[in-house]
Amino acid sequence: MKLITDYLNQRKHLLLPAMLMAAVFAPTSVLNAQNIYLDDGSEQQNASAFILPYVYTSDQTGFAFGLGGVRSGFLQPQGIAGWAIQGSANGSYGLFAGGVNYQIGERWFFDPILAVNRYTEMRSYQDIAPQFGDNRAGSNGSSEDNYIENKGWDIFLELKTKWLLPIAQGKDNPLHTYRLHSGLLHDDKGAAGGFAFNPLTSGRTFVTFTPFYRGQEFDDDVADMLQSSSNGIQVGLLWNNKDYDLSPSRGEEIEFTVKRDFGWFNSDDSWTTWEAEASKFITLGNADWARQQVLALNFWTSDTPSWNESNGRVTNRAPDFYSPKLGGFNRMRAFPFERFNDRSSIYYAAEYRMIPEWNPWANIEWLNNLVDIKWWQIVPFVELGRVAPEYDLGALHENMQWDAGLGVRFMTKNSVIRLDWAASEESSGLWFMFGQSF
Repeated sequence: MKLITDYLNQRKHLLLPAMLMAAVFAPTSVLNAQNIYLDDGSEQQNASAFILPYVYTSDQTGFAFGLGGVRSGFLQPQGIAGWAIQGSANGSYGLFAGGVNYQIGERWFFDPILAVNRYTEMRSYQDIAPQFGDNRAGSNGSSEDNYIENKGWDIFLELKTKWLLPIAQGKDNPLHTYRLHSGLLHDDKGAAGGFAFNPLTSGRTFVTFTPFYRGQEFDDDVADMLQSSSNGIQVGLLWNNKDYDLSPSRGEEIEFTVKRDFGWFNSDDSWTTWEAEASKFITLGNADWARQQVLALNFWTSDTPSWNESNGRVTNRAPDFYSPKLGGFNRMRAFPFERFNDRSSIYYAAEYRMIPEWNPWANIEWLNNLVDIKWWQIVPFVELGRVAPEYDLGALHENMQWDAGLGVRFMTKNSVIRLDWAASEESSGLWFMFGQSF
């Protein structure tokens, strides 16, 4: 779910209809590989385009409204481009533009994204508030009130480039074609992976290169003490062994990345982080009442090897928005973005994903003309995680944070939209997003 992360940074409690927003943010649907989706009897993927207004409400913006446009099949059959502009009752406003899956070479693909936002209540969980003593902001035992909030700008640019290795399902054709029946794989032959636990014979493997920039500029002079500007590059290796990206029933996905800010240009500091993530999908079989039942498991961990702490002062750490962190729409969904951030982090999640046979949306003609819902999914889930000031597996598994929740997801326009609600002892969150959580 990475492409929309910073455009919706700090938004929660989305209350108004998800269907309108779905059309706006379709360009940010996360596809880890380059895919073409063909329905029964079709020989080419149909292009589509639309422009729609949307509304929502959140703690940071109040009542917000905007206009967005989406064009699938723009310039290339698998390419998706889109834009959105918005304003809010409290004076916040923003602009977003992006593209997904643009082929720039036989095996090279490009996903650019730009977001510029002006907030009247921008929040950062960084440690500059002395009234909380030694309990560092964002740490596992920190107060939920230990943050800075003020007017400011948030600018984000990411230029993700992916190279597909010529092995397994990526050997012959870089563009994989899924043949679908009512939004699910028509037969096993169309799967993109899940055949074996071996990247040489199953799935698709990518090397990724992602130049990035993000800057947060607060109006308050006190906020000058924050680390708020960063640029650099992220490199990674991704093995996508899922049979079907939009709703996998078997297979795995494993990724390792290293992110480096060299301290160049306007960066506040130099730093290095690494992340490792693994997901497993286990089919639970079909039933008279369910088209698909899947147990989805996820593990993620991260560390900051450049971290340097001396006399109570930390240097060479990432800003809270790039640090090993928990909170937001993907990990620990009951908490705000960056609620927990420190040197190291660990996270576990389990989801039961069930697609009912009954599709109540299928007979609503105007809705199908707008968004064409192929299936919907009910997803109860649980999450467990912790941040710590050192990478120690014992410490990372003590006094862990937890939450539980329920999601509803829809397959529309060859994308998945989701509405997830989660609750913990401290807080709760309601998130509208594109793509599965993992």
